Amino acid sequence: MNKRLIIALGGLLLASLARADDCRQQMPTWIEMAHPGHTAGQALKDERGHYRVDAEQSVCKVWPARPGLTLIAMPLVRAEHDSHGEADLEVLVLDNDRQAFVARLVEPNQLDWDAIYVDRLALDTALYRLRGDDLAFAVRVSRRNGSRMNPFTETELTLYELQEEGLRSLMGALVVESFGGERDDDCTASFGEAKGVLIVTDKVGRDGYRDLIFKRTHTGRRMVAVDGECQTIEDDPRSNQFRIEHDEERYLLPIELVSDPH
Repeated sequence: MNKRLIIALGGLLLASLARADDCRQQMPTWIEMAHPGHTAGQALKDERGHYRVDAEQSVCKVWPARPGLTLIAMPLVRAEHDSHGEADLEVLVLDNDRQAFVARLVEPNQLDWDAIYVDRLALDTALYRLRGDDLAFAVRVSRRNGSRMNPFTETELTLYELQEEGLRSLMGALVVESFGGERDDDCTASFGEAKGVLIVTDKVGRDGYRDLIFKRTHTGRRMVAVDGECQTIEDDPRSNQFRIEHDEERYLLPIELVSDPH
């Protein structure tokens, strides 16, 4: 490879990493901008009541397709108990030059938990070109339980669109990854895993929004005792796909994805 090309690629990588580090370093400032009093530990209150910002789980990312903007997602915790709690998801878009929020949206109770808790937030900036040349982005919410005998994890994807009047949710609660099963203390176990990918098609539907295809693959495995040894049996993978169309204000998930997400 040409030496100059290697140096250029290295420079782009370093610049990308620097922007990511800068994003994380500025998160405390942005949280305080959005929620004055957070840094001083003051009690925060809005029209929905008292809350606190979960700074540890808050995430940010410079939008690669629109590098003048930074995307931010943060949990607003409303109630906390030993095994359950309530939390909103706040999504914000920041103008990097002006250091001002151009849009923000609070999704009430999006991050509630009960035995299955929120493990991680992530910003998904794949090229979701849903209408014309307009780009959407996604927030991925990963959840898990703490059970070793009955483990469970899943990741949900919500699509957001930035318009002149602000942010709006285009589609929510699409489970794109899941894993679960049960085991005994010895060998016997059964696990299932599903992974999916969301594809933007060329077919333009209602209000100019392109149809989506969600392709999902199921895999499973069992562990059984044979002649005193624990053996793993892999099941044949199963694949299916679903068309998701825009209807009125948002994309509607097929009933199969709502009622049986795993």
